[in-house]
Amino acid sequence: MRSLARAWRDTPKLVRFFLCHAAVGFGLAAVFVGGFLLADPHGAGSVLLGAAGHWWPALVLWFFVGLTFGSVQIGAATMLLGERPDRPPRGGGTGVTDLVPVPIPVRARRR
Repeated sequence: MRSLARAWRDTPKLVRFFLCHAAVGFGLAAVFVGGFLLADPHGAGSVLLGAAGHWWPALVLWFFVGLTFGSVQIGAATMLLGERPDRPPRGGGTGVTDLVPVPIPVRARRR
């Protein structure tokens, strides 16, 4: 059986990119939900932990906050993948073009 490290290296870069940033988002969600439960604003943390004698509502809150934070993290990381503006544009040109209208002759048809 392959080792976990080798399987991770063989995973496509895009999948690794998404998984790493999703994990960061879920980690931030764990910190956020933990802080929320510890702060217990207006008794909401007590209600979440004591609802019907189990902790499922807190887990569901963490999961959906993790989806949100993970999506934001992936989106922000994707937006930051673009080229840096300090590099000149590709193609050797200056990147500035003047738009000049060109007249196009059109014949009118009768209906």
